Amino acid sequence: MPRPRSFAKSRGGATLIAIGLIALTVAAVGLSVAALRQGRGPGDVDATVGPAPTFTYAVRTPTATATPTASASPTPAGAPGATERFLSVGADAMWRATAGACGGAAPVVERSGDNGATWQSVTPTAKSAVQMLSLTSFGGRNATAVTALGANCTLNTLRTYTDGRFWEPYPDIFAVDTYVLPGERAVIVDGTRIAAPCATPWGLRSAGSTTAIVCDDAAYRLDGQNWTRLAQTARAVAVSADTVYIAQTDAACSGIRITAHSSDATGTSDLGCTTLDAADAAGPLALDASSSASGTVLTLWAGSRLIDIAG
Repeated sequence: MPRPRSFAKSRGGATLIAIGLIALTVAAVGLSVAALRQGRGPGDVDATVGPAPTFTYAVRTPTATATPTASASPTPAGAPGATERFLSVGADAMWRATAGACGGAAPVVERSGDNGATWQSVTPTAKSAVQMLSLTSFGGRNATAVTALGANCTLNTLRTYTDGRFWEPYPDIFAVDTYVLPGERAVIVDGTRIAAPCATPWGLRSAGSTTAIVCDDAAYRLDGQNWTRLAQTARAVAVSADTVYIAQTDAACSGIRITAHSSDATGTSDLGCTTLDAADAAGPLALDASSSASGTVLTLWAGSRLIDIAG
């Protein structure tokens, strides 16, 4: 018959096992507490404790704004070439562009519908535009541009009625348009070829019967078939129906001075000095004259800024 089990022996073994489990539990708790005191969780008991990390904080220093100083003899700027700027302010949209060059830098055309706060690129690349020769807002929100197109740099007038999304050629308008002839000592005014007063004319602007240009750093107004010099050290011109506005350097102005030259008896008037830093004053500029309820408003595009000036 089977031998009876010794319950006393079994209970004693169970007691020993229980004591052992209690001891292991106490040891584990001790290790956990030690680990927590070192800033680690129980699962990181085997992790290597490294030195506390250090952080270097970058201190942003405001960029110093250069204070322009007047020059007794302003340095001639010369023709801006591919960096020439165009600006046209319409009633419902603003347009601006850089000229680019055939076989060189690509032109850039932009449009703003929020008074210059943001700009969208609307360059007529689908028409293979390689150089801009003019840019004019019309009808409030539309634009027209004389443009060199394709590898042969064929000149034509493009227009957009879709906020710059699509541009289409208008040969009939091109035939009577106004622009500088690239590489020639001549301009086209309302479709008529006219000799320029220098070898490299640029900055041609026209409105109504008033046309102006920049040549050898001087501003000229077209009177019939002849050019009348209005001011030296010119950096850009804009026109209204009877007035030429000139952005020019001046020894007494730390930036750009704006002058108005009327074709009537009012003559020349000084509209003041627009303060610019040295880089913006020396870089390419564009000036535009637009109408508002209070009269003519001039807008100067210098650097990344648009500056309104009362006309």
